[in-house]
Amino acid sequence: MKKTYALMSSLIVITLLFVSCSDDDPKCIEDLTGELSNSETAFAHKWDLAEIVSEKEIDLTDDNVDNPSKNLYEQYSECQKDAFFNFKSDRSYTSEQGTTASNCSNKRTSTGTWKLVDNTILTLVDFCSSRTISIELNEDKTAFFTEEDFIFTDVKGNRITSKIKFTYNKVVSN
Repeated sequence: MKKTYALMSSLIVITLLFVSCSDDDPKCIEDLTGELSNSETAFAHKWDLAEIVSEKEIDLTDDNVDNPSKNLYEQYSECQKDAFFNFKSDRSYTSEQGTTASNCSNKRTSTGTWKLVDNTILTLVDFCSSRTISIELNEDKTAFFTEEDFIFTDVKGNRITSKIKFTYNKVVSN
């Protein structure tokens, strides 16, 4: 028993020495900086989630009724629908879900920096990572859309892969 304990202790000490001596600490992606372009200035607003539409019908509601739909937004709870981006003129952004609806237990907030190129490529930097999203603005620039493939598990346990279109509407203050 003492031999096993000594061996385990030695392995732990050696592991800690190797880990603590590492000089390859991960480098975070730097925040996006700089003046906003004219199109970015026009884009710098709050954008509320307004629609989630699937190419395939999916039933996400556990209501004992077989009612698959392409409109996933109508199947979401108020807390899940309560989502928005707030792109600010200082190049920072906030993304929140479930923070303004009542009694939401799974509130999410993320912050970072953003950049929009040619009104079609949105880059978000947060949590030491960067992601690029293709977006499409409507003609009067009051809504933007993004599409992505997702795998859902419906109420029957079936895994369904479908392209999902998210629509965000610009919130204009009076």
